[in-house]
Amino acid sequence: MATDQRDTLWDKSFVTYNDCYFEEIVSERLVYRWGILDDVTKVLVALTASGSVISGWALWNTPEFKFIWIILAGIGAFLSIVHAVLNVQSKVKEWENLKKDFTSLRIKIETFRHLMEINPQFEMNEFLIQYEDHRNKFSDIMKRIGGDITRTSGFEEKTQNDLNLKLEDQTQRGE
Repeated sequence: MATDQRDTLWDKSFVTYNDCYFEEIVSERLVYRWGILDDVTKVLVALTASGSVISGWALWNTPEFKFIWIILAGIGAFLSIVHAVLNVQSKVKEWENLKKDFTSLRIKIETFRHLMEINPQFEMNEFLIQYEDHRNKFSDIMKRIGGDITRTSGFEEKTQNDLNLKLEDQTQRGE
C-alpha cells in the first residue's frame, strides 16, 4: 500500500513543530528560572553592599534584626559567588536568544503547515525544500544549546505534559 508523500510530509512537519515548540517552552522556562536567580542576587547584593552597610550597622545594634542581617548578608555573599561562577547573566541572555529563535521557527513551521492545509495539492518539491530548510534551521538552533543544571528530566517531563495540553487545546479549538 503506497503512502501519499503529502501525508508523510504533514506527519514529519508535525514532529519538527512539536520538537521546536518543546524547546521554545524549555527556553522560556529557563529564562524565567535563571532570571529569578539573577534578580534575587542583584537585590541581595545591593541590599548588603557597602552603601547599605550603614543600614546594616543600625540593624546590627538591634538584637532582633542582628540575626536577620547576618542571614541576608550571608545569602547575598553566597548568591554573588554562585551568580559569578554559573555566569547567570550570560545564561539568561543565551536562553532568551534561543527562545526567540525557537519561537520564530515554530511560527514558520506553523505557517508551513497552514499552507499545506489551505492547498492540499501543494507542489511537493517546493514544500520539501521548505521542510528541509526548517529542519536545517532547527538543527542549527539545537547545536547552540549547552548543558544546563536546571534542565532535569522532571523539568522536561513537566514541560512535555504542558505542551501536550497546549496542543490538545489547539486541536479542540480547530487551530
